[in-house]
Amino acid sequence: MSSEIYHSLQQLSEQYKLKVDGHFLSIKFEVTGNCYKSLPDCLEIDSVEVDNVFIDVNELEKYNEKVALIKFVKPQGLFQSWKEFLNFKPNLIKCPDNFYLIDDHVTYPTDVIESELKHYLGVVKLVELLIKHADHVEHLSDAVVDKVTYLHKSRIDIQLQYGKDDLVDSLDGITAIYAYFGDNSHKEQKISILKEALFGLGIANNSENKLSYLIQNFGEFSKRFIENYNLFVSEFSFDEVRKEYEEKKRDYFIKLDEIFSSVQSKMLGIPISLALASFKLSTIVDEKSFWANLFLSISIIVYSAMMIMLIKNQKHSLKALKSEFTSQMNRLKHQYSEQYEKIQDMITDLDNRHDYQKSCLNWFYVMCCTLFIIVIALFLWHLPWKLILGI
Repeated sequence: MSSEIYHSLQQLSEQYKLKVDGHFLSIKFEVTGNCYKSLPDCLEIDSVEVDNVFIDVNELEKYNEKVALIKFVKPQGLFQSWKEFLNFKPNLIKCPDNFYLIDDHVTYPTDVIESELKHYLGVVKLVELLIKHADHVEHLSDAVVDKVTYLHKSRIDIQLQYGKDDLVDSLDGITAIYAYFGDNSHKEQKISILKEALFGLGIANNSENKLSYLIQNFGEFSKRFIENYNLFVSEFSFDEVRKEYEEKKRDYFIKLDEIFSSVQSKMLGIPISLALASFKLSTIVDEKSFWANLFLSISIIVYSAMMIMLIKNQKHSLKALKSEFTSQMNRLKHQYSEQYEKIQDMITDLDNRHDYQKSCLNWFYVMCCTLFIIVIALFLWHLPWKLILGI
């Protein structure tokens, strides 16, 4: 339907009462002068009738003050009202490219979409989704679908029938749901969530028009679907992230073990050093025994000092590793707060391993310091103090 015809129909509706009569559009008016010349040229006249006599439109001026009935060939997309529009079954499942409703003064397409028109477009999107993702679709023709069937916990048949009374509320959330299905990801899960939302709404137990029931309770339906889908996406994303963090957990365990092992193997030198100090350090009686004690003591002291520095370095590495791990876990907690409890065991394991390694390093540090002090004390003990003090 062209914009010219739209404009003509709107002008006619302002002057005369328009009535759709089968395949015709009729108007009645009292003939005054050459009023017929104001009739739009874009509408094709089928017949002109005055006093039950068919005449040519150009003869109207002869019937001044008579009531004329003019029938135009009805343009495609012209309907008397929403009732007539929705009684045409193809319009229930697909919006026509253009249409005009006489009584409701509704024009489509239009720059301003509101009221029943907005609600109708939302319902058409809903019906399209129901047809596309149903387990079975019953067609009356290529352009008409009678009902759709969904199988989930039970069977549910939804008759695709609705009227103007169902166009009183907007379908909040239909655009979001429609957009979700426009994305090809997680197709099977979306269909399953759609079914779950339908059956969870209690639509299967509604003996009346199930589609009307769904439209009237669409707010609850869309809330169920969007929340369940977002939860699924969150769970799916979290599973991917959890796998990544389990890999990182193994890496952290390896790094923690390396920090401990690098010190543990070298700590075997402590009991050996103590044994050497105990058996090799002897009372200094001459220059030879003095230098032997001195070199052995210096060797053990240097070893102790190097171990102390190594342990300190490893403690810094352990602290940096803990900081890195904590930062990543906090980021995970912020992004997936609802699922965070599912990785608490992993966090606890890492914290316990860290605390154990830190405790071991602290003991190693104490042992090295003790070795350092003991060797110095033994060296000083074996000095010839009587000779030094001249006693």
